[in-house]
Amino acid sequence: MHRVTDLANGALCDSLFIGACAKLFALDCAAFPEPNRRIKTVRLIVLSVLLAMTLNFARAEWRLDADTGGFYDSNLSNSDRRSDEKDDWAWKTDVRLADGFQLSRDLRLNLAADLRGQLWDRFDAFNEIGAGASAGLRYRFGLGRQAPWILLEERIGYDRFHDSDRSGWDESLRLHGGIAISERIALEAGYIFGNFAASDDFWDEQGHTANARVIVDLTSSLQVVLGYTYRDGDVVSYAVPPRPDILLLTSQLQPVTTFGANPLYTAYRLRGQTHAVSVSAGYALTKYLSIQLAYEYAVTSHDPLQYENHLVEAKVAFAY
Repeated sequence: MHRVTDLANGALCDSLFIGACAKLFALDCAAFPEPNRRIKTVRLIVLSVLLAMTLNFARAEWRLDADTGGFYDSNLSNSDRRSDEKDDWAWKTDVRLADGFQLSRDLRLNLAADLRGQLWDRFDAFNEIGAGASAGLRYRFGLGRQAPWILLEERIGYDRFHDSDRSGWDESLRLHGGIAISERIALEAGYIFGNFAASDDFWDEQGHTANARVIVDLTSSLQVVLGYTYRDGDVVSYAVPPRPDILLLTSQLQPVTTFGANPLYTAYRLRGQTHAVSVSAGYALTKYLSIQLAYEYAVTSHDPLQYENHLVEAKVAFAY
């Protein structure tokens, strides 16, 4: 009788997950709340309630992930004129504690809490510390390492900046999937809806992101990843006025002292499209410790405005 009950609960969990994915694709993007309104958590609450009754049949598995290292942005000001560009280095740290529950043979629930921060060398307005919580359902279509999988995840957190007007609530809904095409090569792709509601509405951000990655295990210790990302959403570009050409694109602007008072920059908020390509490599030093290097080149445009970013990151990662 217990075996029959477990199978029934597993089938229920599988059907709930597949139904949630189907409803996600049916959503009208216009139905999402504007970023200056309070972030709604109905999707996460309903999902948690539906799955709570199955947790007593599940086995928990804790996991700790942490990484820390340096990060460089060649154009932190997102400026389209070389004379206005401001680059800077930051030290970034991320810690994530997750608990996994195997709800059925193919369906897994992950609950996690995370803490992140970044400290910039010259422009401390971007200094940030944030905390959040996430819930995700991962469904694997079969057994073995090469079986395809799909993940539906919701995260809600709060980010506090040194410039308090930028602080606010951050929500992201992520749909991600992958498949291993051989023992050494895997393909992954995903979609993210991001919504950030700041204390000052000017710093609100909302965007849609699609990405794809090719993951290659060159050896048992060395992994290389090639990626492409497209984003359509709100961006903030900084420039030294006067810029009548940008005023033709947006009426949302604000003088800022982010990069100093002489000269005084103006922040322009507008919608932009970003194309980015990246390459990264990770080398496992031990079972739990690795070093990772990454480079990304991104181009963001809102005709005729266009700016480029070169991003470099080097960090040490720990997983247990």
